[in-house]
Amino acid sequence: MPMRDPGVFLNAAIESILTQTFADFEFIIVDDGSRDGSRRLADAYAATDPRVLVLSSPGKGIVPVLNHGIGQARGNVIARMDADDIALPHRFATQLAALASRPEVSVVGSNYTAIDIQGRTVRDIALPAASEEIRERLSAGNCIAHPTVMMRRDAVLAAGLYRADFPLCEDYDLWLRLSETTDMINLPETLLLYRLHPAQATATGLEQRLRSEVEAMNDALRRRGGVLRPVASEIRHRAMAAARGAIGEGRRSDAFAALRVAAGQGATGPVGALQWMRLMWKATLA
Repeated sequence: MPMRDPGVFLNAAIESILTQTFADFEFIIVDDGSRDGSRRLADAYAATDPRVLVLSSPGKGIVPVLNHGIGQARGNVIARMDADDIALPHRFATQLAALASRPEVSVVGSNYTAIDIQGRTVRDIALPAASEEIRERLSAGNCIAHPTVMMRRDAVLAAGLYRADFPLCEDYDLWLRLSETTDMINLPETLLLYRLHPAQATATGLEQRLRSEVEAMNDALRRRGGVLRPVASEIRHRAMAAARGAIGEGRRSDAFAALRVAAGQGATGPVGALQWMRLMWKATLA
């Protein structure tokens, strides 16, 4: 679990792991320079529960944190967790059973429920379940929720761990590489409550994430001998898709953020402009 100033959410996140129905694990928390008192809270848990190990990251940013945690892990299975989310009690047991029954599978994600800052349900998210569908959908974007994942450590090591080349989508890059060598699935059960923050809807963050997605996809196409995708038009396409999804779920601010990103990718033809205007109108009504 990477940690950097998670604030009031940390206690619930830690408790949700320590109260799993499957209890034989090591809980590695890697602190990325927290200044809000979270390190003291994590250290207090480590002082009372021998399963908890709190480490300092050797470098700044999510990629050094994640790779350091994996490098220190002694188990052959890694479960990802974020310091503001809540794992449901049967998460580990359910995912371990899936891995035990499917030796060809190296990554097991799940559906999840998005919650707000107060912990109230915002929406339920269902993701593609089968490996082939996931492999196909990855060409259009990320369809595996990072903090829901349990994965085989040897497969992640063989793939080269996380890479810092694609800011805000280091997980997507890893899934693309793993999809070339192993199977990945999402369980239909909801196993995680995913905390939403207002800052996640900012246009700046969204544009960087989409740009990194396209660059990661093009990197995969280079490995596979495919035709690279034009960056600006692909970002526009993905931003428009994100806007449609946000409109369908009534997330007006997210839709506007996505449409601003789409508009910022340069001129488009009359059909594209008309599609953009229609989505803007729908977003206004959402």
